Amino acid sequence: MIESIVLGISKLFVSPVHAQYSNAAPPRIEEIFGPIENLFDLIMPIGALIAVAMLIYGGYMWIISGGDPAKKQQAQGTLTWAVIGLVFLFLIRAILVAILEFVGA
Repeated sequence: MIESIVLGISKLFVSPVHAQYSNAAPPRIEEIFGPIENLFDLIMPIGALIAVAMLIYGGYMWIISGGDPAKKQQAQGTLTWAVIGLVFLFLIRAILVAILEFVGA
């Protein structure tokens, strides 16, 4: 009785293996990179929006610094990291597109 319950529960968490089926083909590259591209298509606009918001916030901090070197340096750091984040986001996107074009997906 307990063995059948454990077996039933374990079947819920086990994914089928392609080697189990004799006529099943291995996953294609589109099936592997498709979810990654879909996830990045979701993350890209959110990350860009956050980076632009941080650029605006850093500019606002710079304006209200009033000549205080510590506040100006903090604003400059915010602007620098926002630009680095935006460049990093677009660089990752370019690498993903280059990989997909290289493998023919």
